[in-house]
Amino acid sequence: MVQPECDGALVAVAYEGIARRLILNLKYRNRKQVVGVLAELLAQRIHRQVPDSAIDFDVVTWAPTSTARLRRRGHDQSELLARRLAREIGVPCRRLLIKVSHNVQTGASRELRLRGSVFSARNPGVNRHVMVVDDVVTTGTTLRCAADALRTAGARKVTCVAVASALRYDHRR
Repeated sequence: MVQPECDGALVAVAYEGIARRLILNLKYRNRKQVVGVLAELLAQRIHRQVPDSAIDFDVVTWAPTSTARLRRRGHDQSELLARRLAREIGVPCRRLLIKVSHNVQTGASRELRLRGSVFSARNPGVNRHVMVVDDVVTTGTTLRCAADALRTAGARKVTCVAVASALRYDHRR
């Protein structure tokens, strides 16, 4: 498993049950009303897991979907989540990443997903702590690639967050 090379990583829930249905409804059935529920789940997790003194995020951004998917769906679910989460935690939200590659993660083999997306990043500003949001973590590659692009553009620190994780862990170890 490839771990995001982030200064911190946080996921609210497992990608199963109700959470999975809500995310699928947002992505494929245009049910934007679930954004509030998903962003609140993530905000609660952030407040539980990150001490108040460590919540020093300067800006929230998202790992963008491809322009083809954006046109087909009519929205970018990660952008909607990031904007709502930013309001929940009182941090500004800005588009800092542009997806340069056109590979699609959904339905791709693990090998293809591990190759990752290529992002170009805008400079977030001097000495900034950026939170990058995605809807679902499968291999962690998308968030790792986003974090790398943000650091290359000048971010001091990058915290990666996602609503759900599809990663499976072997609990016997």
